[in-house]
Amino acid sequence: MIKKELQQMPKLKATPHMMRLASEDKPTKITYWGKTNIQYRRLGYTRCCVKNGILKLAIFFTEPMRMGGTLPTYEIYFDRNKRQYLTYDCGNEKWLTASFYHLSMPPYSYYVTEELRFSRETNKTIQRYFNTDKKGINAISKFQNDILAEKLKQRHKRETDPWDEDLKQTPDMPKDWLNWASKVGIPEHYIFYSYSRRKKGQTGYCSHCCKDVLIKNPKYNKRGHCPCCRVPITYKAVGKCGRVITGYYTAHLIQRCKDGLMLREFQVQRIHPRNGFAEPLINSHEIRRVICDKNGVPNRAYYYGDYKHVEARWIADRLTSVSRSYYYRSYEGRLYGKTLPHLLKNELKKTGIAEYYRRKGVIEPERFLLALNESPYLEKLAKVGLTTLFDEMIRGIWSGDEIAIDKKQTSLIKMLHVDSLQLKRMRACNSGKNLLRWLQYEKLSGKAIPDKVLEWMCKNDITPHELKFIRDKMSIEQIYNYINRKMQDENMELREVLNTWSDYLAMARRLKLDTDDEIIYRVRKLRQRHDELVEICNSKDDAIRAGEILKMYPNLEDVLSELKSKYEFSDEKYSIIVPEKIEDILLEGRALHHCVGNDRYWERIATNESYVMFLRLTEKPDKAYYTLEVEPGGTVRQKRTMYDRQNKDVEDASRFLLKWQTEIAKRMTQKDQSLAEKSKVLRLAEFTQMDKDNVLINTGLLQGRRLVDVLMADLMEAAA
Repeated sequence: MIKKELQQMPKLKATPHMMRLASEDKPTKITYWGKTNIQYRRLGYTRCCVKNGILKLAIFFTEPMRMGGTLPTYEIYFDRNKRQYLTYDCGNEKWLTASFYHLSMPPYSYYVTEELRFSRETNKTIQRYFNTDKKGINAISKFQNDILAEKLKQRHKRETDPWDEDLKQTPDMPKDWLNWASKVGIPEHYIFYSYSRRKKGQTGYCSHCCKDVLIKNPKYNKRGHCPCCRVPITYKAVGKCGRVITGYYTAHLIQRCKDGLMLREFQVQRIHPRNGFAEPLINSHEIRRVICDKNGVPNRAYYYGDYKHVEARWIADRLTSVSRSYYYRSYEGRLYGKTLPHLLKNELKKTGIAEYYRRKGVIEPERFLLALNESPYLEKLAKVGLTTLFDEMIRGIWSGDEIAIDKKQTSLIKMLHVDSLQLKRMRACNSGKNLLRWLQYEKLSGKAIPDKVLEWMCKNDITPHELKFIRDKMSIEQIYNYINRKMQDENMELREVLNTWSDYLAMARRLKLDTDDEIIYRVRKLRQRHDELVEICNSKDDAIRAGEILKMYPNLEDVLSELKSKYEFSDEKYSIIVPEKIEDILLEGRALHHCVGNDRYWERIATNESYVMFLRLTEKPDKAYYTLEVEPGGTVRQKRTMYDRQNKDVEDASRFLLKWQTEIAKRMTQKDQSLAEKSKVLRLAEFTQMDKDNVLINTGLLQGRRLVDVLMADLMEAAA
C-alpha cells in the first residue's frame, strides 16, 4: 500500500449521532486493586468506507469525543487482494504496522463494559469486503491474524526448507525392518502357551521363532530360554496374560546417503493382542537422524519433535556430546546388520564398529563415531573387544578421571603400558580402567598380584592411588588381607576401614610415631587406636598443629583470605564468617566437638573443592554456632553444631542460607563457576561410592544410619 494514496481517501469524522451517544456515556468511578479509575459503557465508535479496493476503518475513542473531538484516533487501512494492513496514528502523526490488539489503548479501556460500537452499515461494509459472516472487530482481527500466521509460516519456511532439502537424501527403509525390529531390535520375547495338565508334548508359540515349540513345565511369568532358538523368554499363559506390551527400545540403522552416511535412530515396541498373540503390532518411530561425511564423521543432526508449538517435524539439532553428564541416559540399542558389510569395506573400514558391537551387543553409533573422531586411538580398543575400557575412557575425558596411556603409540601394549599376558587377561574379561590401573601398577612395581586380589580390588573400585598411604610398607595381598580382617573383626565397612586407616597413619606421622614399625602401621585395634590419636591431636597446641598443617598445605591461608569478600554476609539475625587462620578452624572444631579439623577438610580447602565457614548469630559473632562446609558456587554440603547435631533452629537458619546463596551468586566469577562444577562432580562421585558401599555411621546420635542419606538430607544446592 502506498501511504500518499491512502491519505487521499475521504476523511471520516464522528457523526452527530456518535457525538450524542458519547456525550451521554457518562463516566463512573471504579476501584480495583486499591486504584480508582473511570469507566465508560463503550470504548469508542467506528466508521468505514471503501475506495479503489481499500477498506478504511476510523476508530474514535469515547473520552476525546466527550471533549468535543471529531477526528479519529486511529485509521486502519486494509487491502484484501494484497493481504496487507496499515495503521495511521492520527494523534502522533505516524504510521504503525501493529495489529488492532497491539495498538495503544486509553487507560479506561480495561474497565469498559462493551467494546467498540459498529453501526449496522459499518458491519455490512466490513462483511462484504472480507466476504465473511463475522462482524466488527472479529472480522478485522481474523484478517490480521491470518496475515500474521502467513508471515510466520513464511519465516518458518526460510528456516525449515534447508532442513527438508538436506533430508531429501534419506534412503528408503529396508523391507524387512519391522520383522528385524520384532526379532532383534526388541530383546523382550515370550512363549505363549495354553494351560494344560499334560506333562508331555505341550507346545507354545515363541515370539522370536514365530512358530510353535515343545515346552516343559511352563509357569506364568517364569523366565527361561526357547528350546528352539535359545533366546531368553518369559512364559505367558494365554488365558491369563491379556494384552502383552514390551517396553520401548532403541534401534539403530546405518545407511549410505548422498553426503556420506546417515545414522537413523528409532524407538521400537511390540504389542501382542489378547486374541492374536501370533500377529503382533510393531511400533517403530524414527526420532533422530545424523548425517556423516564420506569418512564416517558426524557433522549435523536432526530430531523429530514439536517445532515452535506449530507442528511435529524434523528439526535441526546439535550433535550429541561424546562424554555425557552424571545423569546421562544411554541411547544404546541393537544395530541393523544387513547394511553393514558393504559399509565396513569403505566408510566404516577403520572404525572397529563391528567388533565393538559384536562384543557388547548394543551400540550408540553417533557417540561411537564422534569418540573415534576426537580420539582415533580408541579404534584399537574397539577392535580387540575392550568395550568397557572404551566407554570408561570416554567418560574419563569428561570427569577428569583419565587413564595413564600413551596415545601416540601404534602398539596397543605400549599404549596401555602393559605386557602381552596382561592384555590377554584384560581381553578375557573385557575389563575396564580399574584392572588396567592395577596391571600398570603390577608391571611398574614388578610384584605379581594374585587374580583373586585384583578381582576384589576392581569389584570394590579401589585404585592403587587410594592405597598410596600404605603401599610402601605392605604388599597388595597383605593390604587385602588386613582390610578384610578389619571388616570382619571390627564390623567396619570397606571405605570406613580405608579412611580410618589413612587418618590413623597421618596422625601417627604428625605425632612423630615410627610409622615404619609394623606394630604401628598394622595396628590390631584400628578404631580404638585411631580415636586415641584423635584425642592426643586435639590436645596439642594449636599453633604447633597449625604449623604442621601449613607445611602440608602451604596455600591454605591464602585461599581463606581470598574468600572473605565473596562469601561473608550478614542480616539482623545471622552472619556468615570466613575463618582467617587455621587456628580459627581448629578452635571451632574443639568448641563444637566435631571433626572439622580432619585432614580431608584441609585438602578440600587447598584444592578449592569445598571451604569451611562459620554460621554465627549476628549479636554473638565470636561464639561458635554452626559450622558449614560450602562448595565454591555456594552449595552447602554440611551444617553442623555441637557433636555433629542439627537442632530445631536449623530450619530458620536454612532460610537465611537461601538468602545468602542468592546474594553471593551475584559475586561469582567464571573461575568460581568452573570450580563449582568440578566440586559437584567430585561430590556426586563420593556420594555414589558411599551408596554403593552402604557406609554406616558408627558413633553419635546418627549411629546406624547410612552416611550418604545423612549427607544428601543436609545438602542445600545453590541455584545454577
